[in-house]
Amino acid sequence: EEIARRQVGVYVLGTDFKAGQTKFKTCAVEYLRAAGLTPVAVASCNHLGNNDMRNLASSDRARSAKMRVKGNIFGPWHEDIDHKVSVMYMPVIGDEKRDFVEYTSLGFLGQTHTMVTYTRAGDSVLCVPLIIDAAVWCDYFSNRSWPYGDVARALAYLFKVPEGAAEGVDPGFFKQMECLDRQARAADKSARDKKKEQGAHPGRRRV
Repeated sequence: EEIARRQVGVYVLGTDFKAGQTKFKTCAVEYLRAAGLTPVAVASCNHLGNNDMRNLASSDRARSAKMRVKGNIFGPWHEDIDHKVSVMYMPVIGDEKRDFVEYTSLGFLGQTHTMVTYTRAGDSVLCVPLIIDAAVWCDYFSNRSWPYGDVARALAYLFKVPEGAAEGVDPGFFKQMECLDRQARAADKSARDKKKEQGAHPGRRRV
């Protein structure tokens, strides 16, 4: 990260793009918390047949690393959410990811509230817009000389586990989008103010 900080336009942002299931999870848990419920368990099962899932199924090390990332997505909230993820490799499904998630929360007088979601989507295609977003936003902030730490926090929405200066940010998707909007507007205003200042105090012209 220290090397990245010394290079203009180079950033350490996070681990693993937050594309489909994980993005929805953070939105769903954020919704449950906003509704006055206390999420206590998230049980997830997903299966697909692409190369990514084949690697997870065949390598204990890769599987352990992937599960650790998935398990850390709610960490910054410092709440006791029992988050479990199971994955299955099924070649016949190909790249169409299918996931089933059960959210268990506590409501008034400790009553149990359960919500279930089912999602189907092209797994690989989900990441393409995020790769484009990362390139476009890094260029945007770099051209405006925006502080390294602010850029990392603004782009936390792209990753399951934000790292570097963004480590520990609120994992809620809507909170992260608010941060992006705030930083993008501030960077644009700063750039426009600098142009106005340069226009008001032009350098001497050479004769």
